[in-house]
Amino acid sequence: MSETGTPPRILIIDDLFGRTLPDRRNEDRSNLCGQYLLEDVTGDEVGKGVPQKIKMPTARAVFHRGQTPSCSAVGEVVENNLEGTLRVVRDGWLVPDGEQAWALVLLDLCFYTGPVTEESDRKTPGMPEGRPGDDTAEEYFGLRILQALHEEMPDLPVVILSSKPRDEVSRNFSYNGARAFIPRDQGTPELLEDYLNRHGLIPDPAGLIAGRSRMLLRALRDARQVAESKQPVLIRGEAGTGKELLARFIHSSGPHAREPFEAVSLPAIPSPLVEDTLFGHVRGAFDGANSDRPGKFELASDGTLFLDEVGDTPSEVQPKLLRAIQNGEVQRLGTDRTTKVEVRIVSATNVDIEERVARASGFRRDLLDRLRAGGTILLPPLRARKEDIGLLAEKFVREAERDAGALRRHLDPEALALLREHDWPGNVRELRNVIFEAVRRYPDVEHLVPLHIKLPARHATGPAPAPSSPAPTPSQPESIETLLRAVDAYRFENREQLVGKLPLIERSFARLLARYLKAALEEKTENHTPENPRGEIRIQPTINMMRGSRVTTSKAADIIKQLLSVDREAIEPLLHDAEESILREALQKALSLRPTRRKPSADANDPQPDSE
Repeated sequence: MSETGTPPRILIIDDLFGRTLPDRRNEDRSNLCGQYLLEDVTGDEVGKGVPQKIKMPTARAVFHRGQTPSCSAVGEVVENNLEGTLRVVRDGWLVPDGEQAWALVLLDLCFYTGPVTEESDRKTPGMPEGRPGDDTAEEYFGLRILQALHEEMPDLPVVILSSKPRDEVSRNFSYNGARAFIPRDQGTPELLEDYLNRHGLIPDPAGLIAGRSRMLLRALRDARQVAESKQPVLIRGEAGTGKELLARFIHSSGPHAREPFEAVSLPAIPSPLVEDTLFGHVRGAFDGANSDRPGKFELASDGTLFLDEVGDTPSEVQPKLLRAIQNGEVQRLGTDRTTKVEVRIVSATNVDIEERVARASGFRRDLLDRLRAGGTILLPPLRARKEDIGLLAEKFVREAERDAGALRRHLDPEALALLREHDWPGNVRELRNVIFEAVRRYPDVEHLVPLHIKLPARHATGPAPAPSSPAPTPSQPESIETLLRAVDAYRFENREQLVGKLPLIERSFARLLARYLKAALEEKTENHTPENPRGEIRIQPTINMMRGSRVTTSKAADIIKQLLSVDREAIEPLLHDAEESILREALQKALSLRPTRRKPSADANDPQPDSE
């Protein structure tokens, strides 16, 4: 279940279950829904009998045949439809803010094509007789769909659902990004629910961590995947992104959810007290130690110990911390006796620990390796998942109302737009503080409006404007469509609007295209690692997403060169800015794939342009 109590939304691409019949319901689909406890929300069988009722569905399923026509009768010819299938997947993947995208795709392998004959229709209504090659492992249409999905939407989790032998396609589906294989006749609701938890992009069912952005759902999936293990996990993220909440999510998702969860903020503890806090002491260990006291390791026994900002661990404590993690035993101050403990370590940092490792007096390499032995999870900043601000703001408004005993209020669209415009350097924590202050200052109103919101001042990047003539701040259009409509509607009506404006328009247009390309490249990065947290750029899937259709790798490289050559002078600062290096890397990659051809030098006999 999601944070709203709604089951996750999945797509099932299958010729047998996705077909529709002209006069009745698809019984094969109904049987599958009963087998996996799926609620059919496709909407293509309205008026064809009483729909099946599933009391507690595992998921809400949309079915797609992957072929044309979706409803076929005797004499009609059924053909596979790759582009139409990709369009259906895109429509449910690139959804507006606040809506649920596909949590998972279940994909069949073998799709039968050809004419629907009387015999094939008698065996299975609406199904064709099939052609040579349909049932050949190397030519499965499902593998073509899988390859196309992986190229264009690599973050989309796909699980094979098929009656075909797994070993026929095991290598192929692994290479093309499928996450698992479910034998059709052996599937159960429990197995599907397990795969949704392990591989699906689904929100936090408890609503502790609010949001549906893809970056956040990836982090939650990573967290669920490591929850079953006892290996240490490192969470990376800026201050205020909710690293402790994610650590609690890992704890609550694992087998020891009922055991203790202890949190330690290393920067909040004076260096001399860190060792005592972690490992405890015995009576008489130092002045004032009047009784034995267990440390956090012992208090968290059988549960989880969260070490926040672990990069601030004093160097003199690091060897003892390493031994405790490696050997599972701690030694209190004032004694030589060790105590066995079984503790899951989840740590977090908002700094570049690798840089501290490189310093002689910094962080120990062996300790860092141990802290991330079970994996690293990247928690995105709020500015990278602004589509979550609406859900977060609603959550904080309700919490603030309860805290202040305030009236229930509606978050007005203008207030939400203002919140979305802000960059939130303090991330989710800063947003929460702003909402709580707004409700506290205006407890007796029924609407939260821009007047109530007091945003922190943004850090200036240059000299402040003179008080007498403050620089106007242009408002952000609600959408790119709004911006383009405004551009289309603009009319040049006098000479002042004509003289010298071409360079300005060219520069603005070039910067808009560069920013659009940068955002798309960042969306399509993958293989994020601690050494390369930004991830690897992927040119072809980026351009496929921007165009809404597939292009070749060479064509994608040409488009990137074209986008970044509209006004090279205007975007030169972006190409050399460290934060915009993804554009420079994309251009270099495009040039390596499609080098710019130099024009042959003009021959002396060639006609020369006329001089003006």
